[in-house]
Amino acid sequence: MRLHLLATALALSSMIGCSKSPLSANAPTAPAPTATGVQVHTPARSPASSRDPKQNSTGSTAIAPKPTPVRHLAPEGTYFLLQFVSITTPSGVVGLAPGAKITALAHHDASFKVSDADDHVFLVMESQITNDLDLAAAAARRDAAVQWRIQNQIVAEARKYDEEQAKRWAQEQNAAKQRTPPKPSPR
Repeated sequence: MRLHLLATALALSSMIGCSKSPLSANAPTAPAPTATGVQVHTPARSPASSRDPKQNSTGSTAIAPKPTPVRHLAPEGTYFLLQFVSITTPSGVVGLAPGAKITALAHHDASFKVSDADDHVFLVMESQITNDLDLAAAAARRDAAVQWRIQNQIVAEARKYDEEQAKRWAQEQNAAKQRTPPKPSPR
C-alpha cells in the first residue's frame, strides 16, 4: 500500500512539475522505484525555465533541432569572386565585380590561378573566392546595392551643383542689369 501511495505521489508531482516528492522533504531527486519496478524521475525546474516560452506542459524545455542549411555549390573548378578584383592588362585595367564567375586553372598554397570570361589570367587569394552559389549571389547583391547608392549620391550631387550654378547665373544676371549705366539726360 505504501509503495502505491509513493507511486501516486510521484506521478502527481511529475504532472504538476514538482522537483521533490511530497513524502520526502530533503530527499535527492534521484529516480525512485515504483510498484511496477520502473523508475520515475521528475526533473527539477530551474527558475529561468518557468519563464521560458518554449516550454511544454511537462515543464521540460523543448529543443527543436536546427535544420542543416542546404548548400548550393558550383561545379568543380568554378568559383565566384567575393570582392572586387582589378587586373592590369597590356591594354589597361579590368575590374571584376563581386559575384563574377571565374574558372580555377591551378591551386598554389592559399592562392588560385584563375581566368575570367574574357580569358584574363590572374591570381586571387582563397579568401576572395567561393564555390557557394548563395554566397556569390549575396556578394553580387551587396555590390549592386553599393553601386546603386553611389549612383544616387552622384545624381544628387550633380543636381545640387546644377542648382547652385543656376542660382549664381541668375545673381550675375541681376547684378549686370543693375550695373547698366544710366541713360544720358538731354541737355
